[in-house]
Order: sequence, then structure tokens, then C-alpha cells
Amino acid sequence: MTVFARLRRLRTRRALPPGLRARLAGQKSRRERLRTDRETLAQPLALARYVVLDLETTGPRMMVDTIISIGAVAVAERAIRHDDAFERVLRQPQSSAHDNILVHQIGGQAQAAGDDPASALVDFLEHLAASIAVAFRAEFDATVLTRETEARLGILLPTRFLDHAIADAYAEAQLWLLALEQAHRAGLRTVGDLVELERAQRWLGKRH
Repeated sequence: MTVFARLRRLRTRRALPPGLRARLAGQKSRRERLRTDRETLAQPLALARYVVLDLETTGPRMMVDTIISIGAVAVAERAIRHDDAFERVLRQPQSSAHDNILVHQIGGQAQAAGDDPASALVDFLEHLAASIAVAFRAEFDATVLTRETEARLGILLPTRFLDHAIADAYAEAQLWLLALEQAHRAGLRTVGDLVELERAQRWLGKRH
């Protein structure tokens, strides 16, 4: 982390409206996040809270395109928590391309009438809390979210991602329940076990 990057993030945070700055300041410190992360990894799989999310973006370029919408639903205690869902459309300065709209079905008027992007991102971080994020092609969502939270909020995304290849948040949550059952039968007992398994699979994939 360079001095220039830290200064850039600091300037971004200072430019936020006071209400958003206060909400960000109320989030956990780095030390508290590390302690919470250890506690999260030690949780039994069946008891942990996961947030299964799906992003719609202005295009497929994760280093350039921006978030149009965030949809998410929590999975906890082996159930999809329909009462613990999240959905926001982020306001766009101009509508995304016609071909892009055909993919995500969020028209130009809906994009123009969306929520303030910085406010929507803070809302999502509060919804995510200390949970593990689960996403289809998680590298894409994690990269876009990290870039957007840094650019709009002046912070780094404080969460872990697990990859699960289903394209819709609710359908993905249904399959995640099945994955948790299989993990339990395979002898995995904590979130940390699952994270270590995915890390090993990524390492083996790079080896091949």
C-alpha cells in the first residue's frame, strides 16, 4: 500500500457527506476486523451467515465497468433468509449500452433514478457485515466491489469471497445450501475448513 494510495483514499473519505463518513467511521477497525474474521472462520458451517450476491455492471471489464445493481440474500442455519435480502440499483450518469441493458434488463430510466452509488455501497457493506460473500465468478465481483468501494468510499473491501458458479443470487443460494450439505458430509466443519479447501483448489488449478 503506497502513501499516495492512502492519501487518495483519505481524500475520498473526506469528500463524502457527513452522514456517510459517520457510518463508515462506525465500522470495525482493522484490528477488530481481523478478530472478527478469525471468529467467522471458526464458525460451524451450519451456523455461519453467508451473503450470496449477484452484481450487474455496465459491461464485462472488471477493471473499468461500474456497478449498476447489487442483489444479495443471506444463507444462515441451513436456510435461505428471504427476510435478510438486499437489492439496490445504483444511479448512473448515463444509461449503459443497449446490448448491456438486454443482458440485465435495467433500463435507462431505472438507472437514472437509482440510489446514490456511495450510499448504496455503504448500505451493502452494512448488510454484508462480517459474513462470507459467495458469488458466481467471485473474482469478478470481488474485483469490481473492491475497486468501487475504494473509488467511491475511500476504503478497501473488508470481506472474504467464496466462488460458486450460479448466475442468480437466489438460485445460487439454493445451490449453496446443497454445497454446505456436501461439505458437512465430506468432514468439513468450519468456515475456515471451506476457505482452506477453496485455496487448495485454486493452487492446484494454477499448478495444472
